[in-house]
Parts: sequence; C-alpha cells; structure tokens
Amino acid sequence: MRQLCSVLIALKNLAELGLSHSIGYDNEDEHQLCSMLARTLGNMEYHPISLKRLELNGNTIGTASVNNIVRTIQRCCPDLEELNLEGTSSIGYDCCETIVSLLRHPSSRLTSLDLWRCSIDDRCALLLADALKRNTRLRTMILGENNITAKGWKAFSTLVCNNSSLMETVTSNHMLEDLGEIDEPLVDDLLALNYAYSYDGDKQVLAVIKAIKFHLGELVVIMGVKLLPIIMACIGADQRSEHLLAAMFSIVRSTPVLFQYAA
Repeated sequence: MRQLCSVLIALKNLAELGLSHSIGYDNEDEHQLCSMLARTLGNMEYHPISLKRLELNGNTIGTASVNNIVRTIQRCCPDLEELNLEGTSSIGYDCCETIVSLLRHPSSRLTSLDLWRCSIDDRCALLLADALKRNTRLRTMILGENNITAKGWKAFSTLVCNNSSLMETVTSNHMLEDLGEIDEPLVDDLLALNYAYSYDGDKQVLAVIKAIKFHLGELVVIMGVKLLPIIMACIGADQRSEHLLAAMFSIVRSTPVLFQYAA
C-alpha cells in the first residue's frame, strides 16, 4: 500500500482507481492501510485531473475506515462520479449516515453508487431515500442482496413518485433510474418511467407526465378546459407512440367533460 500510494501521489492525470478485494478484517493493519489510502485520496484535490471513478468493492473494512474514506471523498474528490463499495459488508447505519452526507452535499457529482450486499437494512434505506429527495445527479444506486424489506422499498417508490399531492408528485426525484436487481415490480416500473425520460431535456416533461398520470382530475378542477392544450403539448413532446396512446386514453376515460365542452 505504501508503494502504491507513493505512485498515486506522483501521478498527475489519474481519473480512475480500482482497489478491489485487497483489504479485509484478517489483515491486522486494515485501519492503517485505509488511512494511507484516505491520505492519498486527500492529495487528489491538487491534481490537475480530478478522480472520476473509485472502485473499492470486495474490501471488508471497518466502519471507521469506510467513514474516513467517504469523508475524504466529499472533501477532496468533488468531481467523483462513480463509487463502488460492493461487498463492503461492514456498512451499516453509521456508514449510511456518512454516505448520506455525501449524497446531500450540493456539490456532489456522483451519478453511480454501488452498495450491493453491504448489510443495508430498512433504516439505512430510509436514510438513503431521504438523501435523494433533493439530489439531481445520482442515476444508479445498486442495492441488491441487502436486508431491505417492503418498508424500505416503499421509501424509494415514494421518492420516485410521491402521489400524495400534486406538488409532491411534480417535485419527486425524476433522476434515479436503477436500483439493481431488487424484484420489486412497483419500484421497477417507476424507475423505468424515469429511465424512459433519461435525456436531460425530458425531465421537465416527465414531471408533467407524472402529474397527469396521478392527478389528472385535480388538474382539471384547477384549470378546466384550458388544460387540454397543455396536456396535448406535453404528450406531443413524447415521440414514443405507446406513451402517447396511453396518455390520450387516460384523458378520454377520466375527463369526458373536456370533450363535452369542446363539442
């Protein structure tokens, strides 16, 4: 690790770093090794090319070490886009709190976070879902093979589309697209809706589509017949015929009064 870190510090153009299946509890120097790695990451902020991708999967390191590395990333690697902690089984509630602080940081550029098989339970899931309410960058968070039950997955379905009110629906998370293989049909369907509008320019359209899908009656009450051209304009922005037909059918079925007025 000492030799590796001396090389990394000397590099001036490091964009990706992978250190997988290298550190474990059976190594009595685990904390010291991770501290050396954290110090090396701390020096990355002085490099002309910032670190974009960091893979630490398969390292069963302690809670203190995970927290140290994540805090260093937040402080010194502001341009990091991909972080892989897959199989880091020591991640629990305390580590989740540190990861959450990274996701909530306004300058975070993370688009992918891999937490597959990291001993994450419902308490952690609730924290992670809450952290993404105002996060507009993260697209992928792999959460398969964890201890998350229906309660935890419900937090993510609410995150992606909170249909408790019109405003909550419009301000839901429209960016998250993938949670890995989780076998939760409702969550998968909502994530697929986000993925269908994965282009940046479509996210505003997606907010309107969700509002129409879950609050069409309320919108009609608020705006009346003036709503119809707006709905059709939003649908017209979607060139995928199956979405167009489904939305038109929903309008006709749910609000025949609009067409009576038109007649």
